Amino acid sequence: MNATRPQTNRLQELDAMRGLAALSVVLFHFSWQYKSLFPAAAAVPYGLSALSFGVEIFFGISGFVILMTLGRTKKASDFVVSRFARLYPAYWVGILITTLAVNWADLARFVQPPWVVIANATMLQGHLQFPLVESAYWSLSIELGFYAWMLLLWRLRWLDRIEWIAMGWIGLKWLWWLVPDMPWRVGYFMIVDSFPFFAVGIAAYRVWSGARRWVQQLPLLAFGFSTAVFIDPAGLSVAYLVSCGVFWLLTQGHLRLLGTGPLLWLGAISYSLYLVHQNVGYAIMKQLEGVGITSWTAMFIALGAVLLIASLVTYGVERPALNAIRKFWKQRAVRSKSNALA
Repeated sequence: MNATRPQTNRLQELDAMRGLAALSVVLFHFSWQYKSLFPAAAAVPYGLSALSFGVEIFFGISGFVILMTLGRTKKASDFVVSRFARLYPAYWVGILITTLAVNWADLARFVQPPWVVIANATMLQGHLQFPLVESAYWSLSIELGFYAWMLLLWRLRWLDRIEWIAMGWIGLKWLWWLVPDMPWRVGYFMIVDSFPFFAVGIAAYRVWSGARRWVQQLPLLAFGFSTAVFIDPAGLSVAYLVSCGVFWLLTQGHLRLLGTGPLLWLGAISYSLYLVHQNVGYAIMKQLEGVGITSWTAMFIALGAVLLIASLVTYGVERPALNAIRKFWKQRAVRSKSNALA
């Protein structure tokens, strides 16, 4: 990919960005969406609706990180195992915790039958159009689809021309908008709606790696922005500009101050936090408000609780499982090589 930077160079500020994005989604759900789902609840008086765009920042981060990961990938199976180890163990525990929480709090509207829980364990529920164990999980099927498409482009050795491919990919969004009868399921499978935000991270990585300059990325980013302005709901165009600005700051080294202890910890637990925060938080807030706790107090207690749970999942499940699976896969590769030489 013509990168000039070391492929192992890790950006701590990228981890901090991930943590801040996760926190923004949590606060959005605990404020604005909680009140919309439970109109009779007291809820916090200020709905932080703009914070919902943390998911779009996540998509940009995935675009950056996956291109970085594929840049050092030698075999497709290595990438698949690495992504599985990163995503699934914590996800399965998140599903279990969420399911237990909504049953404990008797939140009937969020309780799903066993077959839905099992189907969600595949992380393909969005592609299969199954109900979600937790509504925040809508983005996970999209992330998984993005990984699959990028792996295909890697196999085809097309990543060096990713800007042209990304332009065409964004163009598909215009096709679905201009021709409403285009099959929705195909568009979802091709992650047409969300791809412009992935493209921001892709463009940024290409600049950071030394393969491109920002001025060369302007046509792609301008096309993505115009798509957000004309096609997407109001507000997403602002989110797109913010995303572009954040990644520009990242590549220019202006976000190094984010690489501090608390933000790095938040980044470390961000995936587990995303998995366990929503319905668990609603269950806690509903129970606390039911015994007379004020809405603000209930929200902060719920926030502390989900941060604690996410930490336990991260350091008790996510990290150990990740290390164990990757160690097993590495040892397997060594054994296979040894047998081949024997």
